This record gives sequence, C-alpha cells and structure tokens, in this order.
Amino acid sequence: MTRQGREPTRVALVIGQLTVGGAEHQLRELLRGLDRHRFTPFVYCLANAGGAESGTEVESAPLRTIGAKGWTRARRLADAMRADAVQLVHSWLYIANTYAWAARRQGLRVPLVTSARNCKSQGWVHHAANLVAFRSSARIIVNSRQVGDYIVQRYAAPRQAIEVVYNGVDTKRFHPLDRNHGDALTVVTAGRLVAQKNPTLFVEAAARIAAAFPGIRFVMLGDGPLRPAVEAQIERLGMKGTIELAGERHDVEKGFAQADLFWLTSSWEGLPNVVLEAMACGLPVIATNVGGTSELLEHGHEGFLARPEQIEDFVTYGLMLLRDSQKRLEMGEAARGRGGGV
Repeated sequence: MTRQGREPTRVALVIGQLTVGGAEHQLRELLRGLDRHRFTPFVYCLANAGGAESGTEVESAPLRTIGAKGWTRARRLADAMRADAVQLVHSWLYIANTYAWAARRQGLRVPLVTSARNCKSQGWVHHAANLVAFRSSARIIVNSRQVGDYIVQRYAAPRQAIEVVYNGVDTKRFHPLDRNHGDALTVVTAGRLVAQKNPTLFVEAAARIAAAFPGIRFVMLGDGPLRPAVEAQIERLGMKGTIELAGERHDVEKGFAQADLFWLTSSWEGLPNVVLEAMACGLPVIATNVGGTSELLEHGHEGFLARPEQIEDFVTYGLMLLRDSQKRLEMGEAARGRGGGV
C-alpha cells in the first residue's frame, strides 16, 4: 500500500522492440525515474524474442515478449495485460499504438495513452489503425510541437488530447569534459546507419571539408544495414583513415568528449536524443532542420540548422566553426546551458 492507502496504478508500457533506438532509450529513462509508490510498470515487447533483450526484466520492470503478428499478436497482448491486471495502457510509437488499440478492442476496458515520436508514415494499415487509436486516446504524448502538428495534419489527431513531453537527458552521464586541444579537430555523429540518419550525406560533406582542412578527423558512432554502402563510399572518396566507423557504442559520451563539433544529418526526426546529449556535453551542433530539432537549438546560437539533404550547409557551417575556436567555445557553452537544463 502507498502512504495514502492506495495500491500503485498498474501501467502497461507497449513498445515494438527493445533494441537500440531513441524511443527505447527514453522508455528506460522513464522506468528509472518512475515513482514505484505511485505506479507499477509492466513492459510488453511486441517483437519476437530476437527483438527483445534476454532476461525477464527491463529496469526492474517485468518484461513480456508477445511475438506473433496481426490479430494473434493483439490477442496475446490483450491476454498478457489482462493477466497482469493493468489499469492504464501507454503505447510507444505508431506500431505499438496499433496493437494497444486492437488489444483494447478485445474486452480490455482501460484508458489508452498513445504516443508519436517522429514524423514518419508507417504504411496504410498502421495509418488506418492510428487514425482511430488517436481519436480513442485519453492522451497523446508527443516529444515536440512539430510532431504534434504532424499527427494533427496526417492522422486528424485531436489537438486537445496532445501533450508535449520533451525527451530528457542524463546530465550526470552527459556533461563537458576537459579535452586536449592539441589533438586533431574532430567532428562526431551518432546514430544507426539507416536511411533516416542519412550517413552518406555525412561522408560526402566530410570529404569536402577534409579537402580544405587537412588533418581533421570524423567519427561515426553507430552501426546498421547501410554500413557496407558507407564503407564503400569512404573507400571511393579516399577517406579511409580520416573517417572512423566506430560501430555501436554504449559509451557515446566518451566519443563526444573527444570531439569539437557534432553533426546530425537526418532526413527526418521526432526529437533527436543525440542532439540533446551532444549539447549537454558542450558541443556546438549542426543538424538538419527536421522534426523538433529547431525546438532544441536556435540557429546561430547553440549551432546551426541545415536544410534537409543540403550537403552545402554542413560544409559551409562546418568550415566556419572549425576555423573559429572562439565561436565553437561560445556555441558550446550556450549548448551546454540549454541541453544541460532540458
């Protein structure tokens, strides 16, 4: 019992998979900070066993792996949540919204909180399901105003149900560290090597800067299905030894500590965690102006906003900052002041 004599509310947290990703990271942060006197969380991973980590818990919360597809998956989800006697369902991302809504259609009469964390369509089936899921939601959580606008326009989501909850950043983990500025200047990025992050744009812009700035280093933290294409591009542009493919890392803060500038070349986003994390580490940022990125940094103050798909913007702003150590310092301090306070 709580001090008020009431049992904690039993909350279902439904997510598609638990591998590397921004939503998965934020779910973990939520679980770490959730008041267990008020809430008892249960995590439901929709993916088959390969999409969820081994073990039966996530951050001390019970983990249920659902598996299957279609209505079988929805039925299994409903059965699992019913067995756990959940009192509130909170789904994470569009696919999870689909199955959480479908599970409630099978006699699970509890409030539904849906969410949207990026500006991307998921195909007609999930589009249709989210149309009704959003309309039947007690609340819709979005991580930026831009994402809220997107689901109103794309899914006719009721604006009065939308709540903006910005992503958080762990400032004990992400904070400025002293750096030996006798080292070569370094530009870093972090993210999966997938189409969304547009890693080939990063490589192309890096090659153009390297031609005008000998001795510079570029580091790409992350891995993914586009790695062979990125490796081939690095070879073709003669950038081996200049661009390091560091692979998937669980200590990206160490990579940030060794850098002078952070880039994010994404084609679309919701609210990118890595921009917040880089800013908290005191790095000036150049990022494409997509999703809620403009809500994190002011153009010309903590860094620069680049037009999507525009290599020239990364080259122009990159050279400007790399040539001006005082400007980098000022923008990095401004970034820390904002990113460290989010």
